Amino acid sequence: FFNRSELGRAIWGFKREFVWVGIFSFFANILLIAPTLYMLQVFDRVMISRSEITLLVLTLVVLLFFGMMAFAEWIRSRLLVRSGVKFDEQLNSLVFRASFDSRLRAGRSDASEAFSNLTQIRQFATGVGGFAFFDAPFTPVYLGVLFMMHPVLGYTSVLFIVLLMSIAFLGSKFTDKHLEKSMKANQESGSFLGMKLRNSELVESLGMLQNLRRLWMLRHENYLELHELSQKRMHQVQAVTKFVRYSQQSIVLAVGAWLVIQGDLSPASMVAANMLMANALRPIDTLVSAWRGFVMAKKAYFDLEQLLEKYPPKKVNSEQTEF
Repeated sequence: FFNRSELGRAIWGFKREFVWVGIFSFFANILLIAPTLYMLQVFDRVMISRSEITLLVLTLVVLLFFGMMAFAEWIRSRLLVRSGVKFDEQLNSLVFRASFDSRLRAGRSDASEAFSNLTQIRQFATGVGGFAFFDAPFTPVYLGVLFMMHPVLGYTSVLFIVLLMSIAFLGSKFTDKHLEKSMKANQESGSFLGMKLRNSELVESLGMLQNLRRLWMLRHENYLELHELSQKRMHQVQAVTKFVRYSQQSIVLAVGAWLVIQGDLSPASMVAANMLMANALRPIDTLVSAWRGFVMAKKAYFDLEQLLEKYPPKKVNSEQTEF
């Protein structure tokens, strides 16, 4: 997939960095279990034995784990940001040249739109969406721990994961079409106004300003209608997501409390299960929240890929002066 275009090959060129980000993501996510284990040991061992030495040792160990986790988070974020900068440096000249050729051959081009697409891809890959992509594969690890604590907790976690993924899938079907139409209408409105304003002196001298404003307003009002509709549907999806997210905490505590009453779980495990559930759902929740950014990055990717394929880089002879 990535080798079929110049843009895809540029992204695939960072596979080594992605592997290292995945390695540090592994340590960062595994170490997230440390607070849960610490709580279990404090409630089930320290509180019973009343050993201050045990409490001190456990606290020092968990602080060490926290330091390692913070270091892994810092390294992987640094790797992603540096990769994003290198990605931009590798492609900005190609995007500039393609925009120039588009203007030269077709008589129209919006360089700012092309560079905006490049920025959109870089920001999504190095932001919340990128981290969620690397964190999501570790959700089964937390699920495994929950199943070990009690199968009911595991099945409850699976239920909420399925709910959030269903909301993300159905929400994309519900909003993507209108969001893409809104973005396209906004680009058309801006491009129309930008092209006309290049001849602003001629427009003013011929008295065409009012007519120009009327034509632009038609496009702008169409964008506002589409934008309002897309935002309305997106907020509806977000409201459902928040309801599921808030319900999850209370339901997991209720399930844990029921298991404690039945004698199948300790009170410490009940609280620890809530923490593990939050860790398991965190990447899924992040993916749902970053879905709009993913849609915009996907559109930016295909638009930029099309531009680079239509206007590929030229081979410059050694005797020619480089542009």
